[in-house]
Amino acid sequence: MVRSKKYPGVYRVDGKAGVSFGISYTHPTTGQRIRKIVKDATSEAQAADARAIEVADAKRGAFNKAYSISDKGRAILFEDAVGLYLKNWSAINKHLHTDEARAGALIAAFEGKLMSDITPFAVERFKRTMAKGLTQSTVNKYLALGSQVYEKMKDKSFVQEPYTGDNPFRQVKRYKIKKKKKPGSLTPDQVAAIIAEIDHPVKRAMVEFGYQTGWRISEITNLKWDDVNLDQGVAWIADPKNDSPDDIVLSARALEIIKAQPRISDTVFCKLNGDPYKTGLHHGFKAAADRAGVYLPPRKAWHILRRTWAAMFLQAGGDVETLRVLGNWKDYKMPLWYADSAEADHQRKTLRKIPKLSGRNLAEIKNDGTSNN
Repeated sequence: MVRSKKYPGVYRVDGKAGVSFGISYTHPTTGQRIRKIVKDATSEAQAADARAIEVADAKRGAFNKAYSISDKGRAILFEDAVGLYLKNWSAINKHLHTDEARAGALIAAFEGKLMSDITPFAVERFKRTMAKGLTQSTVNKYLALGSQVYEKMKDKSFVQEPYTGDNPFRQVKRYKIKKKKKPGSLTPDQVAAIIAEIDHPVKRAMVEFGYQTGWRISEITNLKWDDVNLDQGVAWIADPKNDSPDDIVLSARALEIIKAQPRISDTVFCKLNGDPYKTGLHHGFKAAADRAGVYLPPRKAWHILRRTWAAMFLQAGGDVETLRVLGNWKDYKMPLWYADSAEADHQRKTLRKIPKLSGRNLAEIKNDGTSNN
């Protein structure tokens, strides 16, 4: 690191990737020493300009705090707001692991800045920087988290002294993501081929149970014996995704799969030593599909069983309301999304049911009717 002789608080770093320029200053409110690389700076002069802006913004925040100017809300560091959000919202709503991973990048980008210091321009710069190494869809999730932090800090039920300033993350446009074509559901033969490639007896049972019920993998791994009534043929989903637990009717085959499991644990589907499954079967399921030569959609491979079950249900003549209840969905949007019942083969079978035209006129048809009488 080489300090600039011309610009105070600016330094140059010669690295393997080339020359970078950084800035350093002491935050007037917190007394924290801020030192960072200005990623877009290509000269000491540009770094000095960035430093001047940051110092001016920091001084403005300190001035507002000293003279109790509350038009921007109380002075609070952005990283402190993020920490409060993770502790009092993410942890309670079981989003902590995911939010913590994204919060790290947000804190690194806006470290030392008051919430009132962060401008839409700074957020836009953060968005463009993140887009260089991540997908646009992922960048949108970072922006959504930042916006949610601001909204929670403005909520009187969340903090005693709510922030009253603007939310810069809401003033930055998200990337428009084009919806990709949905992958079709599997056929029964494809599911059977995948199961044939799985040696573990419990995992084989879980895959078939998923095909028979359309349950989410977390619902299957969390199913306990106390949640099953074999006599009535129903199961209680203890912690479903939509927070509306209910008795779910099971098919005869699904009940047979449950009865075949040894009662060595409180959990119906458990490891051979009785320990519960703490993770999904994504990798094992995908590996079995690869060996069977069956294509699965990326990332959420297990969900193809849910889509397949929904498609089979509709193709068998089931109605959407019953599908929604059995699939434990809150509304009709997701059942219709997962249930891709418009497979080409199914369309052809349906179209073949339309009666053919005979080519005869009405007189001939009436005569046929008379003669038949």
